[in-house]
Amino acid sequence: MAHHVDEKGTTLIALFVAMREHGPVCEQVPARDLGGDRYELLSSPGLALNLARGDIVAIGDPAAPATVLQRGGNFCIQIYADELSPPAVAELEKDVGAQLGGTLDGIHGGNLALTVPAAAGIGHIARVFDAYTARTGIAWYFANIYRNFEDVDDETLLDWWQ
Repeated sequence: MAHHVDEKGTTLIALFVAMREHGPVCEQVPARDLGGDRYELLSSPGLALNLARGDIVAIGDPAAPATVLQRGGNFCIQIYADELSPPAVAELEKDVGAQLGGTLDGIHGGNLALTVPAAAGIGHIARVFDAYTARTGIAWYFANIYRNFEDVDDETLLDWWQ
C-alpha cells in the first residue's frame, strides 16, 4: 500500500527517493487522496525530487518515482546541511514568507523543504536563497525544475513555470 492515514486523519503517502541494496528508500509526505492512486501533495518533500506542494501525482510502482499528472505551480527548494542554526532557519522562513509568499514545509535534522509559488519569479527566488547561502555558506537546490532529475549532470529544464 502506498499510503496510510495518521492519527489526525491526514493521508501520508510514500514517495520514492532512491533504490538501495535493501530496497527502495521512501519519504512520507501528507497528501489529499483523490482516489485511484492519485494524490495532491500537501507539503513539498525534503528528499524526493521533481515534486512540490500542490502537485497532483500518481503513485504506481513503490520502487519508482511518482508520476506528475499536474503541476501545482510551486517550486520545491531543498537544503541539506550537517546542521542548521535555528536563528538562520527562522530568518530564512521569515524572508521566504515575506518576500516570496512561500513556506517552510519541513525540517528534519539539517534538511529543509520549502515551497515557493512560481509566480514569485525564479530570479527573485534565487536572490532570496542566494542571500541565505551568503549568510550561512549552505547551498540550496530547486528540486523540481530538471527534466532528467535522476541525472545530476543533466541540467535540461522542464520549463513548467513558463
